[in-house]
Amino acid sequence: MSDATTGAAAEAPPSRSAARRAGWVALRLFPRVMGGITVVYAVLVLVAPATMLAPMGLAPGEAGMDALARAMLVRDLACGAAMVLVPAGWPLLTAIAVRVASDFGDALVLGLSLPDPGARLSAVLAAGGFGTLCALSALGAQRSR
Repeated sequence: MSDATTGAAAEAPPSRSAARRAGWVALRLFPRVMGGITVVYAVLVLVAPATMLAPMGLAPGEAGMDALARAMLVRDLACGAAMVLVPAGWPLLTAIAVRVASDFGDALVLGLSLPDPGARLSAVLAAGGFGTLCALSALGAQRSR
């Protein structure tokens, strides 16, 4: 008995073009997702600077430290919002470049200046890793064809 006569239609495997299309959609969303993550983290640190300061071995609650953390994250909030909102193409590539430069700059400055070696390594890995992911997200920043 065939599947047609039993009423159990066999599912066709997904076509290569459907898989490619799904991959393309995921790639196109990658910079927007990275921007969204940046916005969420920035808001979190603006509300609670200890979220960023404590892992770096810095004293949260001190006016100067909290102000510094918030200033850094206002920049990140703007970069992340741009990555979410600007059109694809050069505007998005520019927003990504600013985000990457900020992260690599943070990795360099914090890696050279934090007092604790473990905190320096953590800061370099976190900022450098996120900067690298944002740089890779540029692969999805082009306009639709």
